[in-house]
Amino acid sequence: MPPQSLVSIAIAIACQLLVVSYQGAESREQGGRELRELRELGRLREKPLASHLLPLASSHAPLTAHHPITNYQLPITNYQLPLLLTRLWQGKFQVDTISGGHRRAVYSVAFSPNSQMIASSGGDRTIKVWYLAGKRLLQTYIAHRDWVSSLAFMPDKTGQKTILASGSGDRTVKVWNLRHRRLIRTFVGHKDWVSSVAFSPNGKLLASGSGDNTVRLWNLRTGKAARVISEGSGVTAIAFSPDGKTLASSTFFNSVQLWDVESGELIRTFTGHKRPVYAIAFSPDGETLASGSNNGQMILWRVESGKLQETIKAHKKEVTSLSFSADGDTLASASGDKTIKLWNPANGELLRSLSDHSAGVTCVTFSPRGHFASGSKDRTIKIWREKS
Repeated sequence: MPPQSLVSIAIAIACQLLVVSYQGAESREQGGRELRELRELGRLREKPLASHLLPLASSHAPLTAHHPITNYQLPITNYQLPLLLTRLWQGKFQVDTISGGHRRAVYSVAFSPNSQMIASSGGDRTIKVWYLAGKRLLQTYIAHRDWVSSLAFMPDKTGQKTILASGSGDRTVKVWNLRHRRLIRTFVGHKDWVSSVAFSPNGKLLASGSGDNTVRLWNLRTGKAARVISEGSGVTAIAFSPDGKTLASSTFFNSVQLWDVESGELIRTFTGHKRPVYAIAFSPDGETLASGSNNGQMILWRVESGKLQETIKAHKKEVTSLSFSADGDTLASASGDKTIKLWNPANGELLRSLSDHSAGVTCVTFSPRGHFASGSKDRTIKIWREKS
C-alpha cells in the first residue's frame, strides 16, 4: 500500500474519533470503550493521563468526570501518523491456553532456543515440555522432590542441543537433555530452596540463586561449583548480562547487586526499592536493568552508571517476573494482581495491560521470535501473539 494511502486512512480514523468524542457517549459503557480506543492510539494529551489509572486492555470503567473525553485532542501530523497506526495494530492479541497439564500453580515457563517448544514447571514437582504448534505435551519429568521454581534453556545457535536446567525447593539444580529425554546432572550444594537458574550467554556456566544467601556458578562439565557468591539475604532472582561478563541478583533486602562473573567481586549495588525485590531482567543491549518488588513497584536502572532511570508503580500487588522482548522495545511484567503489563522501557510508558488469567501471574517470558508466554497460579500457561 503506498504511503499516501496510509496517511489517508489514518486521517480518516482520526477525524472519525474526533467527531465521536464531541458527540458524547450514548451510554457509560460506550464511552468507556471510546476512551480505551483513544488511549491505544496514544498522543491524546492536553495533559498527561496516568497510565496506572487506565489499563488499556482490561479496563471497562465507565467514562467519568475525572477522564472527560473532550479534554484530549488528537494531533494530526505527518510525523505522528505512522505511530498512530502502529499503536492501533498493537491492540490486537491472540491468546492460546494450555491447561490440564499441571495440578498445582505454574511457577516458571521457558522457550526453547528455536521457539518451537515451551517448558513449564510448578508446585506439582513436575517439568513438562510442550510442542507449541499443537499445544501438545511431549515429555513429563518427575525427579525433584519439591516444587520446581525456575527453568532455563541453554542458549544454542546450532539447534542441535536442547538442554534445560531446573531449580527446586528441594535445594538442587538439575540439568536435562530433552533430545535424549534424560537427566544428565544434578548439582548439590545449596542449603535452602533454589529460587532462580540461568545459563550464561555462551552456555558454559550455569548460575543458581538460593534462599541460603548465595549465588553459585556451576561448571557444567565437572558438576562442581566454580564460584560461590555470598549475599546478605536470600536470593530471589538472577540474570546474566547479554555479554556474560556480569551477573545481577536480587534479594529480600530490597536491593539488586551487580557482580563480576570472572572474579566474583561486587561491582555495584542498586538501591531504591523499599520492599523485597522479586524479579530482574537485562535489556538485550545490556544498558538497562529492570527490577520489580513485592509492593508492585518497578524500577529501570542505567547499568553503566547505576543511576535510576524510571520508577513506576506498575502493579497493585507484587511484581513476580520481568522479561524484555528480543528487540528491546518492550518490557513485560507479571504480577499477583492477575495482570501482565507491557511497557516502553525507553520512557516507562504503559503500552498494554492484559488480563486473561484467573489467578496471580507467576512468570512471563518472551520468545526469540517476539511472542511471549505466561504461567499462573490458575495452573494454566498462556501464549500471547500479536495479530497481524
